[in-house]
Amino acid sequence: MLGVTKHIYDHEIRDILEMWNKQLKEISMILPQEYTEKDIISLMRKYYPHEWMSVIYKYNYYEIKDRYLKKRFGKKRYCMSKPEKLFRTVSQYKKIMNPNFRKQYFINFSEARQQKNAEKLWNQRKSKIERIDNKINNAKLKIQQMTPKYIDVLIGLYERKSTSQKDKMYIMAELKKYYNDKVIIFFFKVNDTELNKQLRWIAFYHLQSFNYQPRARRQKYMQVHTKNKKRKQYLKNVYPNEKYDIPQNPNELEYRIMNSKEQQIKRYDFFISHSSMDSRYVQELILFENKKSKNVFCDWINDADYLKRKLVCNATLKVIEARLEQSDAIIFVDSPNSRNSIWCKYELNYFSELNRPIYCIKVENIESRNWDAFYKMKDKWYYDLDYKKYSLV
Repeated sequence: MLGVTKHIYDHEIRDILEMWNKQLKEISMILPQEYTEKDIISLMRKYYPHEWMSVIYKYNYYEIKDRYLKKRFGKKRYCMSKPEKLFRTVSQYKKIMNPNFRKQYFINFSEARQQKNAEKLWNQRKSKIERIDNKINNAKLKIQQMTPKYIDVLIGLYERKSTSQKDKMYIMAELKKYYNDKVIIFFFKVNDTELNKQLRWIAFYHLQSFNYQPRARRQKYMQVHTKNKKRKQYLKNVYPNEKYDIPQNPNELEYRIMNSKEQQIKRYDFFISHSSMDSRYVQELILFENKKSKNVFCDWINDADYLKRKLVCNATLKVIEARLEQSDAIIFVDSPNSRNSIWCKYELNYFSELNRPIYCIKVENIESRNWDAFYKMKDKWYYDLDYKKYSLV
């Protein structure tokens, strides 16, 4: 194992053991009179759920890296122990599981004291757990929780040697719109190995938003893997400092849709036609479809950085039309708001011209989670030969 890599990995393990040591000192005060390893782990998961999960994430990450190394070079490098096995190496755990400690704990046990300590610890931990839960839930509201078919192609485009830092910014922006194991592992890899500072920090903060507790890598520890002297100089001295800020306007997105692979490979199962005033119902609908592994287009999730109300222009129409063409079907969220929306009428008319299925569900059925209430729209109440005239009014 290379010195730098070993140092970083060892630091990760040392941090985990130190964290568990501190947590077990608290847990040792609330154990039942007779306890087993199962009881200890159960309490750890209850009082420190996100911290426990962070170790599982890191274990899965290093497992994937080892599988790749074994396949490529015939030998694993990290061999991280499973969380439960690693847990048994913690000094505080060994102390708690020592027969003499358990005997003394049994003799001195006070149920009243144990309950008092448990209540005190829960009062300390509850607000933090809820704060992290809210942080994760809020992050998930802005993305889709499924794996689109083209995700491997996007990751492959990013990992090409010929892909510029600028194009990587666009690809990363697309990958941030989905929450799944492949994307999370990808961002861990970027955080771990990407030489460019801007890209690496984007990955770091994205992982942080879901409480994955990534480790920030210092530039001086980043390794350049190439024997080509000219490329090595570029990767070491130029590429790390390259920076690109994506123009956030409809014209930029229209250009990317017409000219870039990361946009042209996209396909959606459904385009959601709705009024922005019904956004809370749309979130429920997207979550329902994501659970069925359906990829959904919703403008304020998929293209939120570009399609801003104050920037509506002809390019906005071209983007919406492109997204409609990339969709296999449309779902109209039926409400008084959407019935009065010029944009909804535009989308329904355009999609009708594509001769593709239009499905409908009323907001009250979404609210009651009556998912059997979907129906294929046959009534063309929205039909207007001149629908394009009113879109930018």
